Amino acid sequence: MIKKFFILLLGIIVFWSCEEIVVEQDNPLDPGNPEYDPPVVTFTSGPQDETVYTSEVTFAWEGNDLVSEYRTKFLNDPWVDWADHTSITLQYLDEGGYSFSVQGRYTTEDTSAVVTSSFGVDAVQGPALMFYPRANFSSVGSNVTFQVRVEEVTNLTATQFYVTFDPSKLEIVSVTQGSFFQSFGESIFSFDFDNQTGSLSVVAAALGGDQPSGMGTGPLLELVLEVKATGTSYLEFDGSEVFRDPDNNDIPINETVGGLVIIE
Repeated sequence: MIKKFFILLLGIIVFWSCEEIVVEQDNPLDPGNPEYDPPVVTFTSGPQDETVYTSEVTFAWEGNDLVSEYRTKFLNDPWVDWADHTSITLQYLDEGGYSFSVQGRYTTEDTSAVVTSSFGVDAVQGPALMFYPRANFSSVGSNVTFQVRVEEVTNLTATQFYVTFDPSKLEIVSVTQGSFFQSFGESIFSFDFDNQTGSLSVVAAALGGDQPSGMGTGPLLELVLEVKATGTSYLEFDGSEVFRDPDNNDIPINETVGGLVIIE
């Protein structure tokens, strides 16, 4: 009896093995599914191969239905960790060219192609006097470095300006002349700072010669400061700044841009 049972069972197994086994491939995340759509990401807003005239830019993006996370990359910085957000605002952008990239993925970790936007920033219209970079991110006890630049000037022979800052948060370590006037020959560079009151005064000028004035964009000085306390601190021009041409006439200053130290 037992022998007959095993013979019957063996016949059933052989019968099943001869049948065609159909595997249902209805998982939309399975690359083997004929209906599988790979992850795709596209920008929905933000500059694309163009110049913007603001120091703040917002990007938004979206993926196809099953994309659950995105990661972003700004310039050559490391990729930001995967997250579900679909927009970002980039702040304190200096003059120049930039790139911003986004990549999406499924829960299976299948990733999309990287999409990248290249754009330029021309937020300051000269003649202007400005801090570069607009913002420094730092911590207590560290040093931060700024340049003070002239932007898009013509026939500039001399400048004088006054900067204020919070002495409870920042302290000037050093001030050195920049290359703008030095590149035209002999120059004057005079400064005075007071870390008790939080002030810096500067006079810079070309001394004459074959090219007694300069044009374009360039640094007047480099400023190193020590961070003393947490919080946000500003370096601001006080409104008395002047530009002068070789005949000692005033050159209108279209814009001034101060510096910002964000202390973590």
